[in-house]
Amino acid sequence: MTAKEFDLLYLLVANKGTVLTYEQIYEKVWGVEGLGNESNAVGCHIRNLREKLNAASPDSVFTIRCVREVGYCLDVDASKLPSR
Repeated sequence: MTAKEFDLLYLLVANKGTVLTYEQIYEKVWGVEGLGNESNAVGCHIRNLREKLNAASPDSVFTIRCVREVGYCLDVDASKLPSR
């Protein structure tokens, strides 16, 4: 996992259940204001991150959900969590 992918995952986990816009993600992970093409950069890194996470843990309890034209959200499937 690259440093950007780690930062991206950390941001999504820290904001679990909240939809973050492309601009919010770009500004937090890249540390600069977006210029209107954030969705391409963010989308590319999300795709790579999803592939790596799926390879490492195909039955994961969380998914990175795309909210079309808005951004991304980390969702947790409570039904897959181990019972206590």
